Amino acid sequence: MESVVDCQPSQRLRIVHLADNTGRLQVIFPENCMVDIAAVSRITKRRFEPVACSHSAGNTLAKPNNMSTLLEASILQEDYVTIKTKSDASPRKIDTSALKTLFSGPLNRFENIAINTQKIKRPADNHEEDEAQILHALGKFQSIRLKTRLEETLEIPPLPASSHRIIRLSSDETAGTDELCDVIALDPSLAAQVVSWASSPYYSAPGNIESVEDAIIRVLGFDMVMNLALGLSMGNGFQSPDNGPRHYEDFWIDSVSNAALVESLAKHTPSHLRPKLGHAYLAGLLNNFGYLAISTIFPPHFAILSRYQEANAHLPSEWVEMQVLNFTKEQLGSWLLRYWSLPDSIWMAIRYSKKPHYDGQHATLAKLLYISRCLRHEEAIDPAALVAVGLSIDQAEACREAVYQSSTELKKMVDLMNKMNAS
Repeated sequence: MESVVDCQPSQRLRIVHLADNTGRLQVIFPENCMVDIAAVSRITKRRFEPVACSHSAGNTLAKPNNMSTLLEASILQEDYVTIKTKSDASPRKIDTSALKTLFSGPLNRFENIAINTQKIKRPADNHEEDEAQILHALGKFQSIRLKTRLEETLEIPPLPASSHRIIRLSSDETAGTDELCDVIALDPSLAAQVVSWASSPYYSAPGNIESVEDAIIRVLGFDMVMNLALGLSMGNGFQSPDNGPRHYEDFWIDSVSNAALVESLAKHTPSHLRPKLGHAYLAGLLNNFGYLAISTIFPPHFAILSRYQEANAHLPSEWVEMQVLNFTKEQLGSWLLRYWSLPDSIWMAIRYSKKPHYDGQHATLAKLLYISRCLRHEEAIDPAALVAVGLSIDQAEACREAVYQSSTELKKMVDLMNKMNAS
């Protein structure tokens, strides 16, 4: 083999190890493709799952003929490919004929096991088309009986009563601290969470925070407490799934970190562009709410989706969602939030959070969600998105570092929240 410095992504191969109770299987396919676990199961007559260590870099190549291996058949159409033989090594070029010889033993087969990502349907461009697209997708789920409207089709978990009260309160322009305290006090667990949030080292409040009123007046402010309480109460009704992708972080740690980062980014945007800080925090907290919704409303499909995401951690999550579900978590999550009458800025920003060139209503908040996701996943940020919100890359990265430095305090807040929810 010879080293390759500049290789085309379409010629690079990805390696993923799957396993069942009998043993392991190595799968090799082009990096611009998605491994089709259903196809692997049909070919092998076994039900494989990705090993727990699957991640965006993929697995290390096992020595040929030491492990059963399936290779994508379209690889043979290339003159050469590049493959990473060791985790710390550079990709290496190999003639396809030599690759075929290497994997010519009885444990190896070339089969159609991958889907070219260019053939995967993309989500609707406009949120007004989401309901029709989701309904069409649900028509393929034989276990779901379709009706004329999405809310009639889905078995939507009831929104907690505290959430309904806070949503109604948020539309009352005359509401003040007393009314908000009264609403939160009706849910003792929620009140305790708000107080613990304000008491955490993350906010460095002097003295003890002994009541929701203290949390509002001395630390968080009216808007922040209202939106924080709304996010927490909604989260109480949708518990984190047990069967999610194993290489993902804890849902609430990820959500709280995202909320803190979006809020920090919003504080640094020019005042004439700046969204409400409470809305920025809530949008960050609920940005991945569709993930909980899928796990709650479609448990079997969520389990399948999770295994596909593990095996295809190199691809954008919406591509995997479109292949498995035919809609994205942003589409479902934003639809639900709209159905529950949350502010337009929240659900619209979430809906367009992966479209850096979106310039419609609430585009600034949508771009802040996009920038936050790129920062947390160390992905390149579209420079135009930074310009549109009036931030430099140095400012954005400084916000990320500040949140990272507070990660211990944020985790303590989440641990306390999880403990209260479990009690």
